[in-house]
Amino acid sequence: MSSFVHAGKIRVIFHPASGRGRGMRRAQQLAQGLSALGLDHELLDTSVNSVEQVGNQLKASRAIVIIGGDGLVHHSIQHIVGTTIPIGIIPAGSGNDFWRMTIDSNAEESLAKVLEFFQNPTATTPIDVLELRFDQTSGVHRYALGAVSWGFEATVNAKANALPRQLGALRYIAGLVLCLLQLRGYRSEVRADGLEFSGSVLAASLANIKSLGGGIRLFPHADFSDGFAELAMVRGPRILRVLPHLAKILTGAPHPWKVSAQLKQARVETSQQSYADGELVGQGPFELAVIPAGIQLIS
Repeated sequence: MSSFVHAGKIRVIFHPASGRGRGMRRAQQLAQGLSALGLDHELLDTSVNSVEQVGNQLKASRAIVIIGGDGLVHHSIQHIVGTTIPIGIIPAGSGNDFWRMTIDSNAEESLAKVLEFFQNPTATTPIDVLELRFDQTSGVHRYALGAVSWGFEATVNAKANALPRQLGALRYIAGLVLCLLQLRGYRSEVRADGLEFSGSVLAASLANIKSLGGGIRLFPHADFSDGFAELAMVRGPRILRVLPHLAKILTGAPHPWKVSAQLKQARVETSQQSYADGELVGQGPFELAVIPAGIQLIS
């Protein structure tokens, strides 16, 4: 897809405290680079105005650069899915799982690639988006780029989010350890073309990328541009039977309790909370559909 089809400013959205100050530093570095190129731009500080408050500005952008982690990316895309606005991502969060799957570089190289794109615009990379519709919020949809988890993995997400951000990617591992003794099977149903599952599960996710929790590769077959989401569930009522396979679970390897499939859409019946991209998105039953080429990524 061709780039820069929109007029308007390049908008840089960030939180100054993310990454222990890396968000602010990288936003300032990018702003200096854009000024040197003579490009009209605007910094959107989410410690002053929330992503929701600047949503209309995002929709009117020539291009958007998100400087932060999966959470900021998640909230930002709610306003721009389905547009042709080029989106750049520079990591400054604790997990950065989506960035890990799309950019083979470090943060400094990502910043340089974004500036190079603005100097010599090239084609963007189309990225699939997961659309969620919860029964409790009829008519309202939510978008996700990474993994949607319900039940135990959602509990781990909540625990990890409550831990000090200085732990970085270790927050998810620490959350997992702290929640392990609470793990009980819960009933879940997943219905999709070619799949009918009903039973007790210990963990469940639908993913568009290969990892969550800051690089834990739970979804080896996930691809953000193939039009499918990867279902990964651990079935069973009790943790003791599954615990010997924990290493395989955390690397996405086959094990006797694994249920996996590639799905374009799914109906999930659960009473549990769900997290997407590390953010609480809803509770109870929901529908998921993959939207091909939902965003256009600068890469």
